[in-house]
Amino acid sequence: MASEKTPNLGLNQIDRTSPKTTYFDLEKYLDENWRSVDEFAGDVNDGVNEIKKRLDTTERKAVTLEPGVQIVHTEKAAPFSLTGLSGRTLVNLLGRLGSGDQIGSLLGWEADLAVDTSNKAQGMGSIKVTAKNATGVYNVYSSGLKLIGGRYYIALADVKNINASNNIYVNFSTGGNKALKQSIDKSQFVTIYTKCAPANDTTINLEVSSISTATGQAFYADAIRLYEINASDYAALDSMTAEQIVTKYPYVDSVMPVRNPYAIRYGENLLPPFYEWGVSAAATGKASIKGPYSLNITTTTLNSYVRYKTKVVPNTNYSWSLTHSGQVAVSDKNDANLLVPYTTNQTGSFNSGTNDEVYFYVSNNTVATGTFTFTNPMLNIGSTAKPFKPRQDSMLALQTDLYADPVTGANADTVFERDGQYFKSKTWHGVTLDGAVNWNASSPGQSFPGFKVVYTAPNQFPAWISYSDKSVKHDGKILNTAKTGGQWSTLGADATETSIDGSIYVSVPVADSGWADGYTPTQDDIKAYFYGYKAYDANTITPANAQASTMATWSGTGTKYWVQRVGAPNFTQSVPQLSYTGYTPYQLVYQLASPTVEPIVSEGQLSFVEGDNQVEVGTGLIVREESKPAISSNQYWINGSLNGVSKLREKTNKIIAVYKNGKKDSWGTVSHTDDVKNLYGLTQAYISTARFDPSASYSTTYLTLETSPIVPFAGSYAANEKTLLEDLADSVQQNTARVSVLENKKADKDNPTWLTPTLLNGWTNRAPDLSQISYLKDSAGYIHIKGVAKPGALNTSMFQLPAGYRPSLSIVAVVAANTDNAHDVMGRINIGANGNVAMVPVVGITITDTGWVSLDSLPPFLAEK
Repeated sequence: MASEKTPNLGLNQIDRTSPKTTYFDLEKYLDENWRSVDEFAGDVNDGVNEIKKRLDTTERKAVTLEPGVQIVHTEKAAPFSLTGLSGRTLVNLLGRLGSGDQIGSLLGWEADLAVDTSNKAQGMGSIKVTAKNATGVYNVYSSGLKLIGGRYYIALADVKNINASNNIYVNFSTGGNKALKQSIDKSQFVTIYTKCAPANDTTINLEVSSISTATGQAFYADAIRLYEINASDYAALDSMTAEQIVTKYPYVDSVMPVRNPYAIRYGENLLPPFYEWGVSAAATGKASIKGPYSLNITTTTLNSYVRYKTKVVPNTNYSWSLTHSGQVAVSDKNDANLLVPYTTNQTGSFNSGTNDEVYFYVSNNTVATGTFTFTNPMLNIGSTAKPFKPRQDSMLALQTDLYADPVTGANADTVFERDGQYFKSKTWHGVTLDGAVNWNASSPGQSFPGFKVVYTAPNQFPAWISYSDKSVKHDGKILNTAKTGGQWSTLGADATETSIDGSIYVSVPVADSGWADGYTPTQDDIKAYFYGYKAYDANTITPANAQASTMATWSGTGTKYWVQRVGAPNFTQSVPQLSYTGYTPYQLVYQLASPTVEPIVSEGQLSFVEGDNQVEVGTGLIVREESKPAISSNQYWINGSLNGVSKLREKTNKIIAVYKNGKKDSWGTVSHTDDVKNLYGLTQAYISTARFDPSASYSTTYLTLETSPIVPFAGSYAANEKTLLEDLADSVQQNTARVSVLENKKADKDNPTWLTPTLLNGWTNRAPDLSQISYLKDSAGYIHIKGVAKPGALNTSMFQLPAGYRPSLSIVAVVAANTDNAHDVMGRINIGANGNVAMVPVVGITITDTGWVSLDSLPPFLAEK
């Protein structure tokens, strides 16, 4: 009988039935056994060490989430920890001219131009360029662009061919520039681009062109943009892929920072509840939702369908499954070709190919009658369908603007996390230059042929590094920036200066303001201009002619009226106190003299699931904006075209979610019609009256139509158990601390106190026996102001309300006042959206420093959000 081995370690046992029991084999019964014991001990030790490492030492995996949609593979299900997010600024030297939404000052060379709202790469429409001649170059172009010698530029446009026989390209009229990317693609918009580095200062046209072989050949041009870049980025263009170019240089209007960046990890199931799917016209009224993931279609009509458009990563395998009695299909991003032909199969897979989005269909397709059921749809990454799970996304959204030097990228704003709260290291500051700013009247020495220079009262804004500003006019035009020693006579109209004296100077052309060369504008004139109005003589000219005129329309004599610069020629004889819908005030951004740190609003905690994660990094996400639904046709609407009642603050690209009392609610979404897209954007949300709660509060999370540069999220995630446990402990501690802070804030809110501001510009409290100037926010968010003041300088800031205590729109109110301690009169107080509280003189009434002004009668107002 052969000797047996022990069951666990496999040690040799002596065969006691052998006649050679007196013989002892040392190699077999000692050495081999000891080697087995030692090997086992080594395995145990390695296992113990691995466990100790996982439990005793921390280990993190670094990960960078790039702009766009990508797949990130992680070893563990773990939260993402942000370690780096920096700002970036793009300055489109065409302003908003290349948006495709209107022709504006764009010109056509041997071409007819028209706006087409049904074909576009972004925004509301594109420019259709149609050849007038059978042969030769035809194009859309912008003229008079100034390029600086020794600097570097890239020009881009998104184009889609209609019936052009030759490539479409973008170029500079100076010649010598290199067309890096052209297109003749008819199926989709393609980004084309070129570059230019002029040796000397030059004025050029930027053109998007093709060469015709027949009259009527045409193409669409959209998102035309021109950026100045640095030398290293310029040199890198030749080796970059088209996808890299598009990601790095997206279209933006005028000056744009990284605005409201976000990172979303989509659920393992990429399909949401049926509430969020779109319904075909044939299925309208015949598709009924039985539950979040349960749908019936009852129809006698062919091709009744419900579909959902989801983001995918190109050239990636996906699998799907659902229980159904109808048919299922998957179509490409243009809904032109089927990646999965209609099938009765319950599971399947496909490759996304070149698509970054696909449509998932459930339908009766060619089955003519009956009721068709669809339950538990699942779409996941990979070649194998996973068991059904409800979709659960994870998101980190930051509500902030992040700037940097637009050419070099230096001095960028950065985001960091401390104790569970996100903060911004702020290097740049943006201001809105409207009529609420305290403007100084222009003097004769600041008047030049064709324009005048106006300026703000000094030190209204945080201190800047002089001449560091980037500024945008109301029409989106990029303004020239004064440099040290610059002369206004050389700079001309449409220029700005952040001066060393603490004032912001702006040169205003006569064509926009209406101020004649010999006329000195008053403060009211300047305020009216920056609210979007133009002065004119109502005795000699109509509002429409005044609006369109490029010559002076007000010389100081006659009857002064003001007409709106934008939109319909609405007019007023009273001094304008607010801007109007459609007008965008001047914007200015500058580098701070002393960087600051400020907290920023955030939502969510990005986390990964074990295995493959589909993650999107983007910008322009507004979270939980307070919404007021309005009723129409037995449904409640958000962002519906109901005279602006339910309008969201920004034009929408996509509504992500609607929340009811803080919890996600199931609203459907549809596209706006063409006639209202310019005001509202592309999407509106709706819910039936039966499911709407009029007593609830609603808010909306959505993507804005306005685009901005996208930057990577750098971070890490826990790769072992000890790190996960430490992250969990830190999270519990931070959340406990934040709850305590919120509880304390709640107590403060329930028991508010009066705050005393610093009075400015010679204003003082009237007397010890009268109440001091002070303000308070009550538990409902309303601001109360009280007190009696002794006048200082009028038309200047009496005091400044801090952020959180300001109205969302400027307020004009009447208060009690006294001229000289003897005559009671009425006074006027302006409270600006920037927090500026000022007294404005009333015609015929003079209040001196022997009089007083009472703020006790100011009505309470709701603080900004």
